Amino acid sequence: MMPLHLWKNRLIAIANIATLFGGIIILGLSSFLPTYVQGVMQESAIVAGFTLSTLSIGWPIAATVAGHLILKIGYRWTALFGGIALFIGTFLFFLLNASKGPIYAGFSSFVIGIGMGLSSTAFIVAIQNHVSWHNRGVATSLHMFMRIIGSSVGAAFLGGLLNIQMNAYFKEQGQPLELASTDLLLNEGMRKTISADKLQTIQDGLNHALDTVYTGLFFIGILSFLLLLFFPKAKLAKAEDA
Repeated sequence: MMPLHLWKNRLIAIANIATLFGGIIILGLSSFLPTYVQGVMQESAIVAGFTLSTLSIGWPIAATVAGHLILKIGYRWTALFGGIALFIGTFLFFLLNASKGPIYAGFSSFVIGIGMGLSSTAFIVAIQNHVSWHNRGVATSLHMFMRIIGSSVGAAFLGGLLNIQMNAYFKEQGQPLELASTDLLLNEGMRKTISADKLQTIQDGLNHALDTVYTGLFFIGILSFLLLLFFPKAKLAKAEDA
């Protein structure tokens, strides 16, 4: 089902691993950014959705630009610019706190969308032009499969990290573990049923746990950038060779 010889190709191997990292980053944002905006910043679900939707705005814009960049500067530099954007975006989330507000969070998501649009487009075009025509389908499928694997790994790793950090925080504070739930923070009606002190404790616990998650995303962003430094140069195939 998966031709293992494709992994011997340096370009394909680096592109697939970088895409796996990208899947982790996307999953981390889509799962935990709305929770942070609603639970820690105390904003509405609409505002939380806005901070995440900017990623979907930046991605197609960058993908369109990437098509022109590939023709002018090649795959490697286009992908590397995407890696730089991912590094900057994850660093902005590493610095995120409640006082910075949802506009800061939305801009950070937009930067990551730029990084994904540039890098993913460069990867797809590079892979399809770096294999024979009868291998393009399976090479492209393998590449997309790695993003799905990255999302699965991200869900398990980041979700586990969040739960571990929240439980550790409440144990350290001597609070019952039943408080380690975000349901109270995400429901405005439920937030009004608990005391201000208890609400602040839950917010602090969630903030502490998500800070750890965003630190993890920042390290993934660093790894993605470092990996793309080794992304090889390649030339576009001519029309008659495609």
